[in-house]
Amino acid sequence: MTTQRATIAEIDLTAFKHNLGRIRSLLEPQVKIMAVVKADGYGHGALPCASAALEAGADWLGVAILDEGVEFRTGGIDAPVLVMGGIFPGEAKDLVHYNLSTSVSDFSLAQELSRQAGQQGKTVGVHIKIDTGMGRLGMPLEDLPGFMEQVQSLKSLRVEGIFTHLSSADEADPEFTLRQLSLLGKSVDSLKLKGIPVPMIHAANSAGILSFPDSHWDMVRPGISLYGTLGLSGKSSNPKTPLELKPVMQWKTKILKIRKLPKGTPLSYNRQFTTERDSLIATIPVGYGDGLNRALSNNMDVLVRGQRAPQVGTICMDLTLIDVTDIQGVQCEDEVVLFGQQGSEAITVDEMAERCGTISYEILCNVGKRVPRVYVG
Repeated sequence: MTTQRATIAEIDLTAFKHNLGRIRSLLEPQVKIMAVVKADGYGHGALPCASAALEAGADWLGVAILDEGVEFRTGGIDAPVLVMGGIFPGEAKDLVHYNLSTSVSDFSLAQELSRQAGQQGKTVGVHIKIDTGMGRLGMPLEDLPGFMEQVQSLKSLRVEGIFTHLSSADEADPEFTLRQLSLLGKSVDSLKLKGIPVPMIHAANSAGILSFPDSHWDMVRPGISLYGTLGLSGKSSNPKTPLELKPVMQWKTKILKIRKLPKGTPLSYNRQFTTERDSLIATIPVGYGDGLNRALSNNMDVLVRGQRAPQVGTICMDLTLIDVTDIQGVQCEDEVVLFGQQGSEAITVDEMAERCGTISYEILCNVGKRVPRVYVG
């Protein structure tokens, strides 16, 4: 029985480690790195990417939900892990059991964490989140000093950090990010004025690391840059610091079938494409059921034999059509690259994202679970 599909996501862990090293080169030696490996490592595989990050010198791992942190513990990883999205009170017992840290901005959650930690004979780490302009999670700045005093009075709790999230660090106009950083600085100053010990401070995401050195503080949280792209939208600025990132994922498949079709042949669902010449049309075994965005229908290229070939017709759940009329010598089982490098030609994940009006994060995360991850490097 064949155990691997023709359609694969090839993950280069050497490139991943290279990218972390490039990020490290921008930081002062004392600044720690939290490698963000949430959402199954942005679709690349959480455990392999977490292990590679730690091997390359990451100090912390960042996840979004409790289950992601538990996966690391059951997978043998004992490095510090922060559940950045916070937890529900009913999850406190498991968080303590698995020696994870979490974001808090609510005293009732802090109390429940302390209670569970006390019952288990442990202390639990928390990072206090403040809202400087994202509007999702976190507490108002003015509440921080009082909250810190309350939390530090809980015997089984240890405050490991204070953090915020930059909403607009990739934009050309730096004003809002500078405002967020100023607010974070003022919150830290408010603690110092009251004589409250200040723990580790962190704020910078990938864009912040590159464009706002003042955002580095005590730790940075690279995410998308670890995977070889900056995920910048069309309105975004170029980073102030150049960075030579290497793509980590390549999405590949093979030609399943080639048909000679005459001019005027309608293709796929709802006849959204009709051949304008006698054509060679190839079928590839990948579709929106694998995460290939249907909005790319008739609006993307693939690579075959080192040349670009246009996708034609509506993308189906399991199959997609490409026009290989101009690819000399093309045959069944030829490799097809959806994004990645083939010969001297490349299609980037950013190109695919731009074609369907989204960001590279979504393209990577949406490569489906039925697409095997094959690790190299």
